[in-house]
Amino acid sequence: MAKTDAQLEKRKRETEKRKKLERVIKKIAAEMPEEPAPAGGTARAAAPLRPHGVSRPRPDTPPVERVPAPSQSDPADPGVKCLRCDGVGHVLSDCDQCKGRGTMVVSCRKCSGSGTYVQKAGPCTRCGATGVLADGHKCPRCKGHKVQLAFSTPCAKCAGTGSLSVACKRCGGSLKYEAPCVTCNGTGRYHRK
Repeated sequence: MAKTDAQLEKRKRETEKRKKLERVIKKIAAEMPEEPAPAGGTARAAAPLRPHGVSRPRPDTPPVERVPAPSQSDPADPGVKCLRCDGVGHVLSDCDQCKGRGTMVVSCRKCSGSGTYVQKAGPCTRCGATGVLADGHKCPRCKGHKVQLAFSTPCAKCAGTGSLSVACKRCGGSLKYEAPCVTCNGTGRYHRK
């Protein structure tokens, strides 16, 4: 389904807005101090950050042994977010099927690419030689006579050219399409080999 210019412009504005927001967030994150300031104005130093799921050891118990991080060959390893596709599993690529035109020239089906529509005489193919369509109306091709007449005319669909210009099926006329990310194989997670 081809996208309208308004839909493409809206998508472009939303993408630019999202990218601008990501740049602002990265800038704010870069300017943040490494250690958070003490809360409540007390002189107590901030506690060091601990990995999720690791509790603070009690003073009366021996220290807890740290479990090593899973190795990269471990099948349960979730991997890291793919930087190429930003973890979504697909990237926008230039469409190579339409050669950057957004449209493709195809042969007209109605006239089989000849530019002339030809109808042979004989039993009407539209109503099956009954004179009546399936909905009960009189057949407009044979006018209820059950026989169609022979004629030849320039094809109305392609205006006698034999070909049509249609929107590219891959990119829908936008010149870009979503391709699976080759770095993470479309998973959004990168696993070192």
